[in-house]
Amino acid sequence: MSQLFPIESEITQKVWDHFDTELKHKLKPLPLAEREDIRLEILSHLYESAMHNEGETEADKMINAITKLGSPDEYLTPLISEILHAQEVSKGHPQAILTALINHTKKGVLHFVATLAFGFGYCLSILIFIMGLLHIVDNNVGVWLDKNGGLMSLSFSFQPDAVQWLPNWFSLIAISGSIAVYFVLNKLLFWLLARTKKSPALSKTLL
Repeated sequence: MSQLFPIESEITQKVWDHFDTELKHKLKPLPLAEREDIRLEILSHLYESAMHNEGETEADKMINAITKLGSPDEYLTPLISEILHAQEVSKGHPQAILTALINHTKKGVLHFVATLAFGFGYCLSILIFIMGLLHIVDNNVGVWLDKNGGLMSLSFSFQPDAVQWLPNWFSLIAISGSIAVYFVLNKLLFWLLARTKKSPALSKTLL
């Protein structure tokens, strides 16, 4: 018998164990920490629901609660998909990042603005990375400063009346810096996805 969820009858324990086994199997694609958090959340809700059910016996209450909750496959499939997608974003998979940004724009004005900011950040980091590689074969590629104190500019060719910024170090700074920014953006996007990773299907089911 579980100490966390005390069950009295043997038949109720068998029903509980069968449901728990189904949960474990469905959550198997997820990392252990995520898997256990979601499993305990669902089991806690199930136990509380069963204890307040109007069934005649403990087994009846548990069966009624499981029936009301529904099959784990129905509400866990979208949740697992969201979590696995967020993990791909965290690892820097381009297709997952693009999908996340597209989905983010559909959630409102603030999300659209955030998507633009992320998009600009990704584009800039990729551009700087490419410039860092090109600078290895053409040292005119880089950041140029106006001699008159104007703003910095990115250029793929020599700029007259301008001074190049750190030409001997540009490739190293551009490549390492752009990679760092790329993965920082991934972590920030993953954090935004993680804040809303519980799918509406699961939230509705556990009400």
